[in-house]
Amino acid sequence: MQLFRRRRWPREDWFALGEAFVVLAMVRLALATMNFKRIERLVTRLVRRLAPQPADGTPEDDARLGRAIRRAAVLVPGARCLAQATAAMVVSARHNRRTRMTIGVKLGASEEFGAHAWLETPHGTPVGGDEAAQFAPLLSVDPYA
Repeated sequence: MQLFRRRRWPREDWFALGEAFVVLAMVRLALATMNFKRIERLVTRLVRRLAPQPADGTPEDDARLGRAIRRAAVLVPGARCLAQATAAMVVSARHNRRTRMTIGVKLGASEEFGAHAWLETPHGTPVGGDEAAQFAPLLSVDPYA
């Protein structure tokens, strides 16, 4: 598996991957068994409890978070953008960083309906940002708003 080719990852990246895998698996299970509104309430409460006074973090933190979530998504079946963005929000809160999840839609005359979720931080979009420009924001989940 190309994910685990022996590239001397820093110790922090391995810990980030383990943390992202556990959280992503739990979020994926929750999405399979509960409706989104309930998950949104639970995650908002959890994020507020984990990070009552969040900081902005750094671009390096965002890059590590994005790598960890992308790598963990390969290991968790069915971990699409909504599960990845939700898990990234929880992981960021564990490290006392401010984030906001946005869900967007696209619908054009020649295109099919599409939806996408991404995570925004003060420094960019570490999770789901590659496709975010194609979608119009519909819902924003900001635990601190």
